[in-house]
Parts: sequence; structure tokens; C-alpha cells
Amino acid sequence: MNLLENQRAADTPTGIYQDLEERLMANIIKHCKDYDQPIASDVWLLRKLAEIGKLNQENIKIIAQTTGLSRTAVERMLYEAAEQAIEEMETAMQRAVKNGWVSGAVPPEKSRNVRQAIATMQEQAKDALNLCNTTMLYKARDAYKQFVHDVALMAQEIENKQEYMNVLNKNAASALLGVESRQQALRKCIKEFNERGIPAFVDKRGRNWTPEAYVNMVMRSTSNTMAAEAQMARADDYGTSLVEVSSHSGARPKCARDQGKIFDRANRSTKYPHWNTSSYGKPDGLLGVNCGHHIYPYVEGVSIRRYFPTEDMDANDKLYKETQMQRALERDVRKQKRECMLYDKLDDEEAFQEAAVKLKSKEARLKEYVDGNPNLHRRKDREQVVGFDKSVSSHAVAANKKAQKELAEKARNDKIISEIKEAGIKGKVELSPKEKIDVSDFAFDDEHINKKRNHKVTREEAEQFIQEADVSVTKWNGRFVNYYGPNGAVFIDTENNNIRTAFREEQYDERTRKMREVLEGDEEN
Repeated sequence: MNLLENQRAADTPTGIYQDLEERLMANIIKHCKDYDQPIASDVWLLRKLAEIGKLNQENIKIIAQTTGLSRTAVERMLYEAAEQAIEEMETAMQRAVKNGWVSGAVPPEKSRNVRQAIATMQEQAKDALNLCNTTMLYKARDAYKQFVHDVALMAQEIENKQEYMNVLNKNAASALLGVESRQQALRKCIKEFNERGIPAFVDKRGRNWTPEAYVNMVMRSTSNTMAAEAQMARADDYGTSLVEVSSHSGARPKCARDQGKIFDRANRSTKYPHWNTSSYGKPDGLLGVNCGHHIYPYVEGVSIRRYFPTEDMDANDKLYKETQMQRALERDVRKQKRECMLYDKLDDEEAFQEAAVKLKSKEARLKEYVDGNPNLHRRKDREQVVGFDKSVSSHAVAANKKAQKELAEKARNDKIISEIKEAGIKGKVELSPKEKIDVSDFAFDDEHINKKRNHKVTREEAEQFIQEADVSVTKWNGRFVNYYGPNGAVFIDTENNNIRTAFREEQYDERTRKMREVLEGDEEN
């Protein structure tokens, strides 16, 4: 079993635990969906901590539902690994029997040795997955506690910021402040929560392994060991104890010491090194985690090792590296889909739209890589996320289209504003100002507008010019606001509540006429 086959064998069990992680994370967010309760953040935190028992019981049920699926998937993986390994050696062994080099054996499906090897590996895999289940249960609880603590702490920090207080009404109740700040805190905390995920294993150094990383590593190692154990069990059926180890450049230190040798698994030979002196059985040893070596039954005087053409192995290694890059891009897509799913659970449309834009960017990067490599094809099944169903997918597509439209409009507006600035207009330019100042209570400086400047503009006309204005220019930190439209302009003094001047479009100066040309040119385009 080569590296690529080994990776594919581990896909299904790994996918099941990725799904489990997503379901546990979605359940955590479900418990935080009532962030908008009109209560202070410290009270909200106490209520959330009181839900830990309920959350834990729900997570136990979720994990129990996964257990049966994972065991079935692992059993299928082990049987397929054993069948493939035995099939690779069976033809050669049958030929050896006919030539009298080895004794006969029962068919593989009736072999007690093979059945025992499979049963042993099933128990090992079961123990590893039970450890994952236990770890993910208590890690989900810890993740929830940390999440709600982080949200409450961050919300309180936001509430204490002076600029945040200035945005809200000074008379707003503390409960309202809590709702607003928790929403902001939740957005940031979900990003961090999505990055951390829920670990499935903690190693001796205290490092947290994601379900994908740990289950994938365990299943690849188990599948590889199953293939080797099946071959050795079948060799026992044929009465041969010698095995030959493959060799390749760049082997790990312990593997390098053993590669290319012939070992006696019975540990009795005076000619060949004993199997118990090899690094077999150690994580970083022969046939251990990420090991690329193989063993083959060996009959002294007649080598029956399978021939692996060097160019085929080189091509396989190249394809393996390419698929690893594809899988890294698929992980990015899955993680971004998960973020979208979490924001969807929270009903946070603004955060969802931002996450959807990032998702489409990562999907485009994956598509570009796969389309540019003739040896790869898109595996949508590896991009799926529990909870990211058709409805959420359609929502993400629509959100991305909306965001792209807004970005295109912003780029267009930025270009227009740049050209207006080049025309000599100074101040903060706003196109199609949405919130125009209500001047109904402002003074109208008729003395300046009509008697001194002779603009011949009435108050009613000035107010109409403001309503028609398609651009405004703000100066002096907001004290002066100038409105320009197709028929006239109005200049306002917001500090003194005064319409200080107004004039018709025939009286526009050179800079204003250039600005109107820019706007009219854009309308034509």
C-alpha cells in the first residue's frame, strides 16, 4: 500500500470525525444564540455557565451517534487494506506452492491467522477512537466555557472604551450596552473559536491535535500496519517467516537502519537479523506513522518480492505531494464553510457576508489549483461541512454577490471622487449623500444670498437644491457642508444653523463645472 492509497483509506473515518467536530461546534453556538437578551454581560455569562450540564448531555448524544458510523468505517477500511495486501502477494505465493518452495495454505477468507490479525487491529483502532470520543467530549465542554468567558470579557472591554460609549446614546441602559458589545465580541470570538476547533487528542507535550490531523494519522498508521500484519499472517499460513524490507532515499533514521534487509520474524535464524531487533512497532520506526516502506514475504534462494519500477514510484510520490496541496486547500475551504455555518447559526448577517466573501475566494483558489493539474479532480465530498446545507450555500452565494456588487460600486465611487479631487474640489466628498441635513429650522441668509450676491434663489429653491444634490463636500470637521446638484448648490453652516449661500448651476465656477462633467460622464458610462 503506497502513500496515496494509504491516505485514501483513511479518508472516510477522518471525514466522520471532522463532521463530529462541526456538530459539536454548532451546538456550542446554538447555546449562545440568545446573546441579544437585554441583560448585562456578567449576568449573561452566569446563565451560560449554568447550561454546561445540558450542553454536555447533548454532546454525549451527538458523539454516540457518530460512534457506530466510525466503527463501521474502520472495519471496512481494515478489511480492504488486508484484502489488497494479501492480493498483492497471493499470486506469487501460489506459484511458490506449485514449485514446492513453500507449503500449501487455506484460502485467505478461511485463514485464522488473517482473522486474528484483523481482530487485533480492530481493537487497537477502537481504543484509539474511544480516546478521541472522550477527549472531544471534555474538550467541547472546555471550549464552551472558554468561548462564553471570552465573549463576556471582550464585551466588557468594548463597553469600557470611550469611543464605544460616544457612539451610543449616553442615556442607554447597561443592558442595551451589553447586547451591542456582545454582538461585536461574538463576531471576533467565533473567528478564534473556528481556528481552534475542538481537539481530539492531547499529546505528551500538551499539544492539541485536531480531529482531522489525529484521526487521519491514526487511521493511516492503522491501515499501513493492517496491510503488513495481513501479509505476515498469510506468510505464516504458507510456513515462511522471512520478510524483505523495501528501501528508498530520504528514509527516517530508524527506518534507514532496517531498510533493504531480510528479517526472520520467527527470531530463530542465525543468518538473518531477527524481527524483534528492527524498529517495527515504534511510531517513528518501520511501518510506523507516515512510513513509506513495505515488506514482502521472502523465500530463500527465490526472491518473490514485488517489483516497483522507480519511475512509477517517482510519479506516485509527485501525485501524492500534489494531492497533499489539494487537501490543504480543501481544509481552508472547509474551515471557511464552518465559519459561515457558525455565523448562520447566530443569525449574524453582516459577519456571514464577510465570511462568505472569504469562502468564495478560497473556493476559487482550490478550483484554480485543481483545474491547472491534469492529475487531480475536484472532490466536493471532502469540502462538505455538517450544517452547511443547500440553504446556507445559497445564502453564501447571494451574500458574496451582494458584497462583490458593493465592492464594485465602492471602486467606481472611489474613482469618481479621485477625479473630483483632481478637479480642485477640497474637503470630504460623498456621492449620493443618504442622510441630508434637515434645514427647516436653519436661518436663510437672504442678505448675503440675494441682496449682496444677487443669486436670486428663494429659501424653497435652496431646500429643493439640497434634495436634488448628488454630491456633498464637508469641510472643517463637519462645520461646513456644501451640497451640489444638477440645478444648483447650497452651502450650510451647521455650527450656526445657517444656510449661508445658495446659487444656480449657471453660476458654478470652473472647479464645480469640472466636477459636474465627471459626474455626468459617469452617468453616461
